[in-house]
Amino acid sequence: MKEKVKSTIPCLLTAVGSICVCFLFMALLLRPQPLHIGSVDLDAAADGFYIGVCKNKLLFAVVKVEVQDHEITGIEVVEHKDAYMEQAEQIARAVCSEQSLEVDAVSGATLTSDTILKAIENALEDAASNRK
Repeated sequence: MKEKVKSTIPCLLTAVGSICVCFLFMALLLRPQPLHIGSVDLDAAADGFYIGVCKNKLLFAVVKVEVQDHEITGIEVVEHKDAYMEQAEQIARAVCSEQSLEVDAVSGATLTSDTILKAIENALEDAASNRK
């Protein structure tokens, strides 16, 4: 009986180790990446509503940005991970009040902040390209 247990333990340890390595690999592979957030010239933005989308591996954000008279008058976070919706809306409010994408990330939600900012940037780039 002891011989069976002794021969089973290395197999179990190998299996557990393999599972841990697989989980670690998948976690690293699917982890969202920091994004480069550029700047957008609001003077080039046409009035209207613009949808911005950003997919950052597991994080996905959709925002609706309203531009009037070259100012951001509203940002609605249409879709984002529920667990980070409050932080996403906080970033949207900061962009709206600062009229700039150069706002501080929410502490503890840097990747969420980057994803929302990139979605807003994408929407504002559409606004700039739609100017007549």
